[in-house]
Amino acid sequence: MYYYISIHSDDYTQKIKSEVLEHYLQEKLGFTKVRHLVFIKEINGEIVEITGIPANPNGGYGFNSLDGIEEINLIEIDLPRDIDEILEHSISEIAILIAKEFSWKIDDDHGLDD
Repeated sequence: MYYYISIHSDDYTQKIKSEVLEHYLQEKLGFTKVRHLVFIKEINGEIVEITGIPANPNGGYGFNSLDGIEEINLIEIDLPRDIDEILEHSISEIAILIAKEFSWKIDDDHGLDD
């Protein structure tokens, strides 16, 4: 099974520029850009990946490449397969920081224990 955290605006209507997300993740949260709208960071020995995505009004998406995408309305944090309590807490903090920065929300079904 594949777990991730989704962060987005209400009804997926508010968008942010890709360069704004890039700057925030790299400069404020210490992520490394691996390709357009895809960022990684090693936390507690595991790689955490964040992807900015252009989604439709229902939160669905489909794309072959993120190249050329200038605005996104969905951020997904992929959860590593081997996640412990410390890593879960760190990822939760990152999700909360991102949601607060862009005034977005974290999906209720976010893949982490409550």
